[in-house]
Amino acid sequence: FTYPSGNTASLLINAGRGASIIKASIQINTGGNEISGSTTGLGFLGSGQNHTLYFDVVFDHSFSAYGTWNGTTLSPGSTSTSGTSAASSKLGAYLTFNLPSGGAVLARVGVSWTSLAAAKANLQAESPAASFTATGFTNAQNAASNTWNNLLNKIQVSGGTANDTQTFYTALYHASLGPGVVSDADGGYLGYDGNPHTNPGFTKYEYFSGWDIYRSECQLIAMLSPSNASDMVRSLLQDAQESGAMPRWSLPSGDAGIMVGDDATPIIAGMYAFGATNFNQTTALNAMVKAATQPITRAANGIVERDANRDYLNLGYIPQNEIGGYGPVAMTLEYCTDDFALARFAKAIGDTSNAYTLAMNRAQNWRNLYNTGSGYFQMRNSDAWWSPGFPSYSGTAFVEGTAYQYVWMVPFNYSSLVAKMGGNANAANRLNTFFTQINNTDTTNSQYAYMGNEPCSETPFVYDFVGQPYKCSQVVRQVMTQLYTTGAGGLPGNDDIGQMSSWYVWAALGLYPVIPGDDVLVMSGPLFPNAVIHLGGGDVTIKATGAADAAPYIQSLTVNGATSQTPWTRFANLAKGATLAYTMGTGANTNWGSDSAVAPPSYTDGMSAPVALNYVWGTSLEAGEYQPTWTDTVDNTSPGGLISNVGAIANASTVQLGVRNENSQSGSAELMYSGNAQGGSSTHAYLKAFDLSSKSLTVASGTHLSYWIYPQSSSGYSSVSGTNSAYVAVDLIFTDNTTLRDSGLKDQRGYKVHPNSQGAALTLDTWNYVTVDLSPLAGKTINRLDIGFDRSGSTGGYRGYIDDIAFTHP
Repeated sequence: FTYPSGNTASLLINAGRGASIIKASIQINTGGNEISGSTTGLGFLGSGQNHTLYFDVVFDHSFSAYGTWNGTTLSPGSTSTSGTSAASSKLGAYLTFNLPSGGAVLARVGVSWTSLAAAKANLQAESPAASFTATGFTNAQNAASNTWNNLLNKIQVSGGTANDTQTFYTALYHASLGPGVVSDADGGYLGYDGNPHTNPGFTKYEYFSGWDIYRSECQLIAMLSPSNASDMVRSLLQDAQESGAMPRWSLPSGDAGIMVGDDATPIIAGMYAFGATNFNQTTALNAMVKAATQPITRAANGIVERDANRDYLNLGYIPQNEIGGYGPVAMTLEYCTDDFALARFAKAIGDTSNAYTLAMNRAQNWRNLYNTGSGYFQMRNSDAWWSPGFPSYSGTAFVEGTAYQYVWMVPFNYSSLVAKMGGNANAANRLNTFFTQINNTDTTNSQYAYMGNEPCSETPFVYDFVGQPYKCSQVVRQVMTQLYTTGAGGLPGNDDIGQMSSWYVWAALGLYPVIPGDDVLVMSGPLFPNAVIHLGGGDVTIKATGAADAAPYIQSLTVNGATSQTPWTRFANLAKGATLAYTMGTGANTNWGSDSAVAPPSYTDGMSAPVALNYVWGTSLEAGEYQPTWTDTVDNTSPGGLISNVGAIANASTVQLGVRNENSQSGSAELMYSGNAQGGSSTHAYLKAFDLSSKSLTVASGTHLSYWIYPQSSSGYSSVSGTNSAYVAVDLIFTDNTTLRDSGLKDQRGYKVHPNSQGAALTLDTWNYVTVDLSPLAGKTINRLDIGFDRSGSTGGYRGYIDDIAFTHP
């Protein structure tokens, strides 16, 4: 710190100053010219995962005066202060040095996320006392400059304008700032189990802005610094080992759980695809599969890795009233991308059957929310009925985007999406309209692109998939030159720890990793006449004759000397060195790369997997929706079954069935059932819930019955006995006097859809999903729908809830 002559040489340390600081402390060691302390930040975006940074600062000058303040209280000569909440936001210390003629004060600083002792140790290891000289300061400054220059020179561009060059290297710098190192000089770190850990054998990283960086930043880091990227992957896996789940948005002490999606999966798969392979791939695959296949994978701090995964596993989409999470359409599309990345990683490391097939089938779940009638992704209820409120849904269906922006979010299978849109020409026309505006910030219902945020990052490159690479180059260049500048507002949105900057780096090179988890690089026109990417396996040279801001169009391309019409390549083709030589122009060459035979790949594996079915009929007991007529009567028409040895549960006058607002799977209304088994070789009660004789509901091939059931235990209702509540099922009575319960059909778990069989399958005190394919009963017409309890010889009460009964059909 250089102080001018004739002024008091003072320094303020605002340890508690910051929008999210909730606690801070300061200790002044006057004899050692030292200040130490800590500052605790509130979990990112209110997540609740607080994190503490410890610091130790040693000066080369003694203090002529010092003191602290806490809130509005100033304490001259005080050597210690601490505070929490509002008080800490005004907590700090002041120092004064005896420099009437001015001069420089050197400060050595050590920080740690582990402890104050670790911060002191880091100070001695990284900036020892011997460096306390002007020369030592210059040496440290030069070392930092050299480190950054070595990194930034891994990509060398030339021939462009000064502004373009400055913007490019600023973007590359930003894209390299995170994730950040959180381990100490000795390798120790604070684990996600809350305990300090010794050196794990790699550098520990956190600050993974997952939802943002999986799209293109993690690929850039892996390509340029595969060793660092491998340590980043190992860090995510270490977090999972210590806490039980991989983080979505990691802080030094735990997962903040911000945003939607299982972002660690495409981060790991993407880094692997771009050269970061020094980690245990089997461990990584197991962590991915665990997150994808378990209804709940919860970290030690309570954060769930895949919100609402139970619904996704059962329904193939996240419904409007999901359990956990938010933005159900966005969440569904994120999980499809996550599952695709899992599948590609599994295949890359040799698992081409189990994990690959499972994940690819689920990756195609995007079809479940694509409404061919509207041409957009829409929100469904859990009974498969389209939710009201399209397209805006009052901002509840999508995350930081709109239906118009999210309709392109199937990056791994554009060919199938485009086919549903009516083909390449229709899709291209929709893209033309979409890019009429390129930074519309209306996040509720904008019909145009917002290139300042991640949901639109890959959309300009969709033009390559529909045979119009020249349009891709045009839009990408428009975004680069209009939205990225060298000015103070030179980023089009929140940089999100480098993601938006990484987009610019890739775009300037004329390559973009559109498909998370895959190594495909889709092409647009390079910005600079010359660029060299220095990789461990060899240099990638990009020559673009005639390239300029106003010349975005590819006229021709040779790859390693051979003429190419293909508007994409794979990183594997570049990893050992390559030369891409373009001829650029100010006018579009509409033929180059337009042949559908050379379009970037789309992955259609899993397209034969079943999709969510169309709603035919269901309970829909919610206000404002269709209300079927329900009853509460004994089914006394053969073969209904009547009641045998079952009476009323406590506080009821009879066996019950009725609409309540107590414990709904979705919305607020559900059907409550209850009764009291009295023993006997025949103990059952079948109550008619819905008379469907006037609905003409005839079973066809592919018709499914589904419902959610919540059987209560005695802890949920004191009059319940044992597991009685689970011996309940929805039953169908057909016009030919046959029943579903006696049909022998089984649910998705292999249990007969008979109350006496369901008792072994259902879990008490939670919502269970039951679905059965009625195809073997095709041709039968449903007369009525019963709710049946059936458990021979049982005694005691049973009670629970049933919701979202639905008939669906392809």
